[in-house]
Amino acid sequence: MITTVLRRLAIVPLQALGIVTIVFFLSRLMPGDPAYALAGSQATDEQVAAIRAELGLDQPIWTQYGEFLANAVRGDFGTSTQTGNTVTADLMQRAPSTFALILISLVVITVLTVLLLGWFLARPRGVARRAIGGYGFLAGAVPDFWIGLALISLLYAKLGLGAAPSGQLDARMFVPDVTGVAIVDAMLSGDGAAISDALAHLLLPVLTLTIVYTAAVVRVMQVVSTQTLQSDFMRFADSWGIRSWRRVAYVLHHGAPTMITALASTVVFLLGGAVLVETVFSWGGLGQYGVAAVTQSDYAAVQGFVIVAGVFTAVVYALGDVLHTVFDPKLRD
Repeated sequence: MITTVLRRLAIVPLQALGIVTIVFFLSRLMPGDPAYALAGSQATDEQVAAIRAELGLDQPIWTQYGEFLANAVRGDFGTSTQTGNTVTADLMQRAPSTFALILISLVVITVLTVLLLGWFLARPRGVARRAIGGYGFLAGAVPDFWIGLALISLLYAKLGLGAAPSGQLDARMFVPDVTGVAIVDAMLSGDGAAISDALAHLLLPVLTLTIVYTAAVVRVMQVVSTQTLQSDFMRFADSWGIRSWRRVAYVLHHGAPTMITALASTVVFLLGGAVLVETVFSWGGLGQYGVAAVTQSDYAAVQGFVIVAGVFTAVVYALGDVLHTVFDPKLRD
């Protein structure tokens, strides 16, 4: 198993190299001139040429690629025109809030999936099957940003639940910025009011992502659970009169590899969903940063964001494959 795991993890650097290469050449195919965008519409040809020389855009394409690859290995993605900071500094500042949002949403999705599966397994031919099917159909058909706006209108504006879509913390609250995650910083400071406010700001973004992305995991696990219930070993166990909780445990253990794969895919989808959800709730994470970079033609920031997102995706899938191997002996050499 160790050999299989190491072989899978060894692919990640190759995937990262492919991501960097694709980002470099695709960015060169994008319309517009970064030098012209930096210089402004009133710049002279000489000023644009000077900026192109400073950025190395006047060099042969393979020379540019070599420098870009060397800088990427060092974690240097250039300077953002929208913030004036290095892209690496911006990404490091904003990444914790996005990853915290994804992690909290993933935990809620996992717990909700297990609860819904328990309900389904208790009544596999009853209302649970129809309810889960209907939920999966509706959640998959409605865009996540629309659900976010609907929750703001219904829960916050009408019922007073949650907090205004104004980031991770109310502007009147202050806690020392230690981790970049408001709820964690509030806990570290021991400020009860800040903790309550941070939780209120977490409610609607996490609920939005949970509503959208739980559906796919539950539907996949519903199919796996149905097949498991019809298997010979489960029929034998049922003939002995096993209790409901033990039936749920058997099904979850048998479907663990599939659930790991589904959750790994969900993490990647959560990153994509965070792009829109962070914009709706002004979360201030990687997603909002990436959207602003695209709208303002900030090429360096766009490249850095895409590379980080791509490498994150490769790492998540690699960890998912490793866990799949741990739970499924058939995949081991």
